[in-house]
Amino acid sequence: MPKELNGWLAEVVKAAKKRKAVIKDRERNLYDIKRSILKKKEEKLNPIIAEFKRSSPSGFRQDRDPLEYAKLMERFGAAALSILTEPLYFSGSYETFEAISRNVKLPLLFKDFVVTEAQVDTAYRIGADAVLLIVKILEYDELCFLYDYIKSYGMVPLVEVENEKDLNVANECCAEMIGINARDLNSLTVNVDRVAELLKIAPVKSIKVAESGIQERSQIIRLRESGADAFLIGTALMKDPEQIKLFI
Repeated sequence: MPKELNGWLAEVVKAAKKRKAVIKDRERNLYDIKRSILKKKEEKLNPIIAEFKRSSPSGFRQDRDPLEYAKLMERFGAAALSILTEPLYFSGSYETFEAISRNVKLPLLFKDFVVTEAQVDTAYRIGADAVLLIVKILEYDELCFLYDYIKSYGMVPLVEVENEKDLNVANECCAEMIGINARDLNSLTVNVDRVAELLKIAPVKSIKVAESGIQERSQIIRLRESGADAFLIGTALMKDPEQIKLFI
C-alpha cells in the first residue's frame, strides 16, 4: 500500500490507483532523455526540461495550446518536455500527452503521481520516454519495484526528492536520474535554496534535475554551479515561452 498521506496528495493518490490503463500499441520511438541532457551540456547549453501544465494546486492557471507550446519548445532547443497527466489538480490528460507525443521528437517525461503498474503501462503506450516517481508518496519497496518496472520498458525513471531523507532513499534505490523539487508538496511553498544545498550532497554519478521555482537565468547559473545537470521549468515558460531563449 502507498504511504499514508493527507490533504490533496491523499486525494490524488487515491484517484491514481483507480485510473485504468490505456490499451493500445505505442506509436513512437523511444527517445533517450539522459542522452539529450548530456548532449546539451556538451554543447555548453543549459538543458531545459520544459513543462506543460494547465493548472496546479498552488493556484497556477494557463490556457495555452499544448501542441503549439510543445513545438515551440522543440524549436527553441529544449532538451525534453514534461507533461502533466494528473486530471484533478493539474487539469492534465493522457489524450494531451499522446497528442504531443505524435507531434514532437523530443524525450517526453510522464509527470503524474505514479503508484501503479497500470500508470507505467499507460505511460509507455502513449509515448513516454521517462516517468516521474515521487519518493514522498511511495514506500521504499514500491519505489524500487516501479523503478525496475519502468526500466523494463526501456524508459527512464526520474526519482523526485524534497529533502535529505528522500535523497538517501533515491540513492539506496540506485536512481540514475534524480529530480530535486524546490516545492514542498504539503505546504506548496518553494525554496530554491534547499535545492542548491541538496545538489551538493546528491550522488555524483546521477543526472540531477532542479525542479520548480526557477524564474530567472541567475537561478539556473547558481543551481548549475551547485551540481544541477538539467532544469525543469513550468510556470515561467507557460507564462512566456520566449524565456527559454534566456534560460538556455
